[in-house]
Order: sequence, then structure tokens, then C-alpha cells
Amino acid sequence: MRTLTLALLIPFAAPSLAQRGAPPAKRVSRLEEPQANLLRPPLPPITARLDLQTANGGGLPRILVTGYWPPTNEMLRRFSEDPVQNPDGWIGANWEGRGYDVVSYFPEFPNGVGKGEGDLEVDYQDTSNDWWPITAAERPLAVVTFSRGFNDLSWEVEMNQYNSQTWIGDYLAPFQPTPAPPDAGWPTDTLRLSTQPVQEIVDSINLANLNLNAFICFAGAGGNFLSEFIAYHGVWYQDLHSDPMDPDWCIAGGHVHVGAMIKTKKATRAAKQTIRTVIHYVDSVLDPSCQLIQPYCTTSKNSAHPGALLSTTGSASIAANALTLVVTDSPPNEFGMFFYGPGRDNQPLGDGTLCVAAPLFRVLPASQSDADGFVSRTLDFTQSPFNSGAGAISSGSTWNFQYWYRDNAAGGTGSNASSAVAVTFCP
Repeated sequence: MRTLTLALLIPFAAPSLAQRGAPPAKRVSRLEEPQANLLRPPLPPITARLDLQTANGGGLPRILVTGYWPPTNEMLRRFSEDPVQNPDGWIGANWEGRGYDVVSYFPEFPNGVGKGEGDLEVDYQDTSNDWWPITAAERPLAVVTFSRGFNDLSWEVEMNQYNSQTWIGDYLAPFQPTPAPPDAGWPTDTLRLSTQPVQEIVDSINLANLNLNAFICFAGAGGNFLSEFIAYHGVWYQDLHSDPMDPDWCIAGGHVHVGAMIKTKKATRAAKQTIRTVIHYVDSVLDPSCQLIQPYCTTSKNSAHPGALLSTTGSASIAANALTLVVTDSPPNEFGMFFYGPGRDNQPLGDGTLCVAAPLFRVLPASQSDADGFVSRTLDFTQSPFNSGAGAISSGSTWNFQYWYRDNAAGGTGSNASSAVAVTFCP
């Protein structure tokens, strides 16, 4: 049984403090060993992706994200399908062309922080009563729950969630969960681990140049208030649907505590980067032999954003011929060029860093970002330079990709570069 924190010894401690979570017993930027609970056996011979794509009435599989107190509700607002909560319109449909719909649920706080109003209020009974109908309707392939954490700039990726008997009292009687512990099928006060890729999430936040303190909390608990309560629901739901043969298969579930001092704009970027990382992990489970893709190289600030980020969608299969390079947060309406090479480098390139070693091969023609700084290019392995010569891509080879772009508005050299990805290709 775990050691109780001081907060648990104070009946009905101030929820505003409890929501931030107990100080983690151990914070790390890098796990000493791989996250063992993510090492999965090979999938059974089923057409998992096709089954999942038809699971929601013919729509795409869904990624469910939830928030509580600001900034977490605000940073997820554009993923809400509710036109009242999101009058600017839902952006989650086939989000960034990644093959998944991203949908969010969160409460509103018209009277300041507290219990809130609407879906998933900061209340034990309301959260549970809302959670199960939401997940039954969405049938998510992955779940990420967010809540406000310490009064700082932390991005705390939680590893541990407990099926506790006793919780810090909430705002409205009954002050404890009913039932307590919430999960009658799991021993009291025992642990469920995150099944999201905690190390990769921390690494991705660091690459994004957001100046956040990203770390993994892998000892102790998640605060023993509503943050850990909804976090437990996320990993609980995932465990209930962890079998790939389950028509409601859920691959990943986990929680992130978001520092209360993080402004909404930056929190939104970090949330999107977290969701991208979870989606890539889901892809790697569905297609384990053709998702050997490693982001690297911290991005550099440009005139519009903290830095342009390069990621991928699709498969690294040469035969499938469907790998797409995706750039987010580059300057709007600027021209740039994708390029690749056999090795890694670390030297200046414009206002950024060249992360790919020569010889370099350009992916023509040049690209232009849209008004949001988004750029994508689907590679065609049947065309030059991918199909012949020194730049030919073959099964088993690893190539490094990056994006160079113009940025005269920055007032520096007039250009910059994105982060990079290393891709190992399969047949």
C-alpha cells in the first residue's frame, strides 16, 4: 500500500490546492528503463485499422481528450464538437490529416475556478456520471486526460493512478466518490499505470522549444483529488478495453498535469504536441514494423511561433508509398523546402539548426505554408530522388528529414529550420 500524503490527513483540504496534486516523490526527464507496460505482444492477424475506421458509423477512430480547470479546458476548446463551447468550429476532424478524429470534453468556469459547470464538473459524482456515457459514445482508441497542476510552468506526465478508498473532499456533498474506491473490480488502494508513451511525450515537449518543465512523475500519486480521479478513469477505461479483439479496443490512456502559470496559447501548443505523440504511439501499435520514426533536434523560434515542428503521418512502408511529412507552427504563407540525408548533424542553418548531415537531397517542388503555418508533403518513392542514385530509399535504411523555410519577418538571416525526424523504412 502506498504512503499517504499530508493532504490526505487533512479532512476536506482546500480543493484549490489539492487540484495541483501532491508534490511528486520522484520527477525525471528520462526513465532509467523502458516503460515496460507498453511492451505489447504482436497483434493477432486481424484487420485492426479497417475495423476501427468503421467503428464510429463509418467515421475515423477517435482520440478523446478531457480538461478540468484552466488552462486545460481552454487549450482543448477547438477540439470540442459543441458549437456553444466552441463557436469557432471543430478542428478535430481527421486532425492534421493523421487519420483520427480528436474530440474534447471539459467544464466551464463562469464564476472562476471551483466545481465548474457542464460536462465533467470538478465533482466526483458528476465526473463518473459523465465519463461512462461519453466513452460509450466516442469509443476512443486513446484517451488523454488533462488537469491543472502546480502553480508553475510544469508539464507533468503522470505514471501512477490509484484506486483509492479515501479522497480529498470536493465542493458538493457527498464529498467523497460513491462508491469508494471507484473501481469495485480492482483491489483497494492499488495502482494502475499510464499506458501512454510518457517518455516520448516529455521528449516531444522539449523538442518544441516551449520553455516548459516537462517531466515524468513515476513515484507517489496524482494528488488524490479530481485530477487523479479522472486520470484513474482514463487508465481504467483503457484496461477494460485493452484486448485488440475488443470492438471498443483502447490502446492508450494517461494523464498530464498542466502548470497553472502556462498561458493558454502555449498550453494549446503543448497539448497538440502531446496528442501528436500519442497518435504516433497508436500508429506504432497498429503498424509496429513500419512506424520506426524518431523525432529529434530541438526547433528554433521563428517570427510567428516558438518553432516549426516536423512529424509524419502514414506508414514508412515503401510499398504502401503513403508517408507524409507534416510541419506545424512555421510562419504563415512562407515558402520552404523539405530535404533529407543519411546522417545527423548539428550546425547553424539560418536562424535555426541544420540537423541532417550531407549529402542532402531536396524534395521538389518547394512548398508553401498556409495561414496557420501548416505544411504537408506526401512522399512518392517511385520518383526521384527516392527511387535511384545516392538518395535512393531502400528497406531497412534510415534517413533523416527536415524542413527549411523563409522567415524574413524574424529580422535575422531570413530563414530557419524545423525539428527533424529519423525514419527507418520497411518493405
